[in-house]
Amino acid sequence: MDAIERFAADVAHEIKNPLTSIRSALETLPLVRTDSQREKLTALLQQDVRRLDRLITDISNASRLDAELNRDRPRTVDLTVLLGEIVGVYEAGRKPGEAAVAFEPLAGGHAMVVGRDGPLGQVFRNLIDNARSFSPPDGTVRVSLARDDLDGARPVRVRVDDDGPGVPPENLETIFERFYTSRPRGTAFGTNSGLGLSFVRQIVEAHGGRVWAINRTRPDGGVAGARLEVALPAAPAGRRP
Repeated sequence: MDAIERFAADVAHEIKNPLTSIRSALETLPLVRTDSQREKLTALLQQDVRRLDRLITDISNASRLDAELNRDRPRTVDLTVLLGEIVGVYEAGRKPGEAAVAFEPLAGGHAMVVGRDGPLGQVFRNLIDNARSFSPPDGTVRVSLARDDLDGARPVRVRVDDDGPGVPPENLETIFERFYTSRPRGTAFGTNSGLGLSFVRQIVEAHGGRVWAINRTRPDGGVAGARLEVALPAAPAGRRP
């Protein structure tokens, strides 16, 4: 109940911001005298409507997420196949100027986990979308599978690297909180609700995993880009899909 109350309070706060802006623009609209002023107000209204539309869509998805996680029966998922299919869709639909998405499978075999392929697919799409939004034009987002046998509880690793500006050190944890938004300059307003990475954490933790962010560095110590990494438990040996 506490979690529901906090979510409802967050939603109310986020929706009030564009509504307040819309109300102010509508009250001002009859007073404007020039076409340029009217166009600016109209553009502001359109931005706020897009923001509301994105918020409502993602809030609706959030309300269904817990039910989906509880309803679907976990089964063995081959992350090599799942990630290969997801990356293939991105590459097939890539437009000029958009960041490419490359996949590096696990050396020497497949990566099997127990989970729900639908929500897990959403995790990796959200991570890729986030990385592409911070990538330079015509850059590359690299998705790789690895195994860390030093972590007996969660040895399966999925890494998503970009060549963007990195994450401010004080926000390496904050980016996974609901409604956190800090977008690259030039990003269209209203295209991000700040819920994508909070969905990632919720789904990953429901699968017994964890997710975190680090900044990759160059030899000179500068930031080379961000890495978001997911650690998941491996499926028991011999478990069938």
